[in-house]
Amino acid sequence: MIYVSFASVAGLLGRFDALYPAVLEALADMAVRVLITTGDGYEPSRLDRLPANAWAVRWWPQSAVMREAALLIGHGGFGTTMTAVAAGVPQLVLPLFSADQFQNAERVEAVGIGARLLGGLDALPEVPRFVRELLDQPRYIEAARRIASDMAALPDVTTTVAVLEELAAST
Repeated sequence: MIYVSFASVAGLLGRFDALYPAVLEALADMAVRVLITTGDGYEPSRLDRLPANAWAVRWWPQSAVMREAALLIGHGGFGTTMTAVAAGVPQLVLPLFSADQFQNAERVEAVGIGARLLGGLDALPEVPRFVRELLDQPRYIEAARRIASDMAALPDVTTTVAVLEELAAST
């Protein structure tokens, strides 16, 4: 399953209204299941011609989706990007409007867990080619799983408090 999420902000920005139907159209002829979440800013019922391989909802718990996802298509927002990284899910990142989205897309590509597709709405015709590559090349899933494993092996965040207290006491 391909999970498509542009989080909660893109749907609030009218200039991205065409994004949701366009990305579904780009995936419509592919032999994949697609779940797209729109957030509160875009009503899924506006997708009047939903492709047969897709379903659309406002929200779905991302941790549950990532357990089933073979690929995430997103805009590079920190929360969704890191949820996919932690789950070992490769990503196609289409940064849209914020500097961190472009930086996250660059890192996803640099560490080999996905690809970035620049150009916003104008780049959407390239989505099927990128999706095929990301799904067909094992190196992406291998890298994504390796990084997820490395993340899981890190100490719990609560250990940070003790380290900070120790550092503060030593000065």
